[in-house]
Amino acid sequence: MPETITATVTGIDPLSAVMHPDPYPYYRELAATRPFFREQRLGLWIAAGPSEVAAVLAHPDCRVRPATQPVPAALAGTAAGDLFGRLVRMNDGAAHAPLKALLMPMLAAVDPGVAAQHAAAMAQMMDPGEHAHAAMTAASVNRWLFALPVVTVAAVLGLPVTRDRGTAVEVAQQVAAFAAAQSPLADADTARGGAGAARWLGTWLDASLSSVAADGPLPALQRAALAAGIEAQAVAANIIGLLVQACEATAGLAGNTLLRLGRNPSAGGMPLQGVVARVAQDDPPVQNTRRFLAADTGLCGHAVKAGDTVLVLLAAASTSGLADDARAWTFGHGRHACPGDRLAQALAVATVSALCARGAEPAALARAFRYRPSLNARIPHFL
Repeated sequence: MPETITATVTGIDPLSAVMHPDPYPYYRELAATRPFFREQRLGLWIAAGPSEVAAVLAHPDCRVRPATQPVPAALAGTAAGDLFGRLVRMNDGAAHAPLKALLMPMLAAVDPGVAAQHAAAMAQMMDPGEHAHAAMTAASVNRWLFALPVVTVAAVLGLPVTRDRGTAVEVAQQVAAFAAAQSPLADADTARGGAGAARWLGTWLDASLSSVAADGPLPALQRAALAAGIEAQAVAANIIGLLVQACEATAGLAGNTLLRLGRNPSAGGMPLQGVVARVAQDDPPVQNTRRFLAADTGLCGHAVKAGDTVLVLLAAASTSGLADDARAWTFGHGRHACPGDRLAQALAVATVSALCARGAEPAALARAFRYRPSLNARIPHFL
């Protein structure tokens, strides 16, 4: 059956699936019957099977950005574009390898238990006490989903967010604004907001680095980068990048965990770490990513051409039932895999715990929500 007919019949396609109420039967069908195919209507190759997803993510000619567009067009020539262009996770090639080799072990070395302690302390500092005698509003839950993971990572890195609630809230808001500007759905106002956020974050980080503890991870990173001849601007951009990575994906993981708890009361009897781990597999926050062909090549038995785009359905690989892989696909695979998967899950656990302790009611939240407009992230917005 032609792909476009299937999309019409089911009311779902590989892009709209992110916001569909239940895309998982569709994902499983793709993984089982069309693990790699050309979707003519969307002009994309689709990788859905676990083997095919792994092959695309490992292929040297499959790049994270198009060769002719290293930064999103809406950000080009702005402070946000300059920051984006220095992120190692958005670049391939030898030039970015030395910094990546320093960042990945630093992030992987973060103790999830220590991160949870930081999260509890940050939640205590950020809570003005408004929820002491009432259920937490949906609007407050939405704000906390995006803020607490970001400021916790900042605290883990030793950045000065632990004493001033106003600074912590502002950092989280600026990180969210920069993250939003990277979306293909961003309008002109959002792109301008991202440029302003990039400038603000750069200024704040520059002022902050002089006050961090000498024995913390960031001074060690700076010394190692200096010894390797890595420019300070690239280091600073990627420190901000770590905060951005803690933003939308962790908000999605924590938000989808609240939905799981609200829809399945029995899940409340399980250890929260186990619930979050299942959500990362079964209702993952990052559902797809893209790869851009840098050369004509063969891929999964098909001839693909330079300039082609592959939509890599991480959620299809994760929920297909065809893969025996304990690591959730939502954290990527291969050379661009996120080394902070344990940290992300610890942050989601801490965020859900902090929200529930302050009166958030998963059952009520699950009765009224929508998914935020997105082409790749499944993030609930509670109403």
